[in-house]
Amino acid sequence: MFVSGFMVPIKDVLKCEASSTVKDVLNLMMNWQVSSLVIVLEDKPTGIITKTDMCWCYQNGIALETQIGDVMPWTAGLKKILVTADKDTAAKFFEKHNVHHALVVDSNDKPVGLISALDIAKEVAKDSRAWPYNRHEDGKAHTVDAH
Repeated sequence: MFVSGFMVPIKDVLKCEASSTVKDVLNLMMNWQVSSLVIVLEDKPTGIITKTDMCWCYQNGIALETQIGDVMPWTAGLKKILVTADKDTAAKFFEKHNVHHALVVDSNDKPVGLISALDIAKEVAKDSRAWPYNRHEDGKAHTVDAH
């Protein structure tokens, strides 16, 4: 299964401007019950802010009025994975980079979605429930051809 089959499509990804405040980001995360937002600057994704980052803000006494662009993990860089990667490749990518979220891009580096470690875990669980059938790229279980 390719990440395109279980990512959040870019049109459904919550975004915020780098000028948004810590309070704005917290409110978006809580109201939409999401664990991350894509930060954009001039309509271009520049980072991903997570609940872990928000906990860091709290622990370090960052004021709610602080712009998120001033506290986001710029040094980590925006982690991107190709839309054609399979779930195993995505899991290895997350492990290698020690991240839980990544922007999904096409071969032209155009953002097409967002994926999280939870999305991968859900796909693995679906595979285990599909056994003894094989799941194909379409996400559906198909019987194994014995020929």
